[in-house]
This record gives sequence, C-alpha cells and structure tokens, in this order.
Amino acid sequence: MKPAVIRREEGVNLEKRGVRMRVYTAEGAPAGVVYQETESGHAEEFCHEKSAFIYYIVEGEGIYVIDGVEHRVRPGDVVVVPPGNSIYFRGRLRQVLVTVPPWEESGERHIRDVEV
Repeated sequence: MKPAVIRREEGVNLEKRGVRMRVYTAEGAPAGVVYQETESGHAEEFCHEKSAFIYYIVEGEGIYVIDGVEHRVRPGDVVVVPPGNSIYFRGRLRQVLVTVPPWEESGERHIRDVEV
C-alpha cells in the first residue's frame, strides 16, 4: 500500500440502525476508519468474526454493552472490542471507529435487535 490522504468528500455516507457514518477506505490499507454520529445508539447487537473494533469517543456519553457487560463511556475514552465479541451501544455519541483489518460485511454476524 502507498501512503494515502482520504478527503472528507471521498468518504461514503451510510446509515445503519440509528448510526450515521462516513466510511473512509484506501485500497490495501491495513485498517478501516469510520466517523459515526448517533442520537440514541446502535440498535443491533452484533459481533464481527474477523475485525477488531476500536472506538474513540469524541463527544457525548453512553453505554457500550460488550459480551453482556455494560461500560460507561465519555469523551476521550477508547473502547477496544476484539474479534468475536458481541457489542452494541446506547447514548448520544460522536466517535471514530478503526477496524483492523478493514471491516467486511461477510465477517459480521447479527445477534439481535435491541432497544436504544
């Protein structure tokens, strides 16, 4: 992979289960980066079998539920979720997600819908 700068306008906008996202990707990159905003949380418990998820909380407060255990978060916190662990979150949050290796839909497994 060559060094890359990915401009804001090159990011892909998505919305999934209450979370607005801007996905930044570069061919051959060892990680993926996603900027996320939510007013209430991610209304799906899921796990990813291949990627670790690393969240940096930019703004807001909330609760991450990882393998059934609640963790309160606030700005400046980092949440690390290794592959194979279940996760969902509640709260009004702005955060940056790094996935290592980059997220692929085939690795994600839906567990259940949740109330947020």
